[in-house]
Amino acid sequence: MTMTTSRTKKSKLHTGDGDPMFVRKTFAQFPSGVVVLATEQDGQKHALVASSFMVGVSLEPCLVAVAVQKTSETWTWIKNSQSVGASVFSQGQGSLTRQLASKDRAARFEEVAVEVDDSGAVYIEDASLWFECVLYNELDAGDHWIALLKVTQMGVSDNEPLIWHGAGFRGLAKPDSIAAS
Repeated sequence: MTMTTSRTKKSKLHTGDGDPMFVRKTFAQFPSGVVVLATEQDGQKHALVASSFMVGVSLEPCLVAVAVQKTSETWTWIKNSQSVGASVFSQGQGSLTRQLASKDRAARFEEVAVEVDDSGAVYIEDASLWFECVLYNELDAGDHWIALLKVTQMGVSDNEPLIWHGAGFRGLAKPDSIAAS
């Protein structure tokens, strides 16, 4: 692999070995959407917020993927549910992502506008897009699981997505004149 001179002048390659904070800081520079996987079982809602969500894994079958920490207590509820709702947050829902990711499980859904379907999938109102999914496969990936989720239904709104970048929430930039032409 050839590297440009300008890249090597601006940054030094680093393995990240033994320095998890450097790895986290580096990974945080990759922009991504923010999603909540949510389900309701026995009248109790469960939510898992992730920025490691990927669409377009496969068209046939229609698959999306998410990386989940192995220490997540919520993942057991999500993966064993009949159906899970995946809501991609829209701009303006940053505080909602923090609430749904809170360690205070009882307060996660307080005053949160949701829709729950008959299968138990929970969807966040005003999200940018939604997927109804079932677990397709779970792969071991170090300290995480890579969950492949089969999409059974999906929907999209006109709301711009929320972006996670540099350990903070952002919105999409306006298209520049080159991209627009």
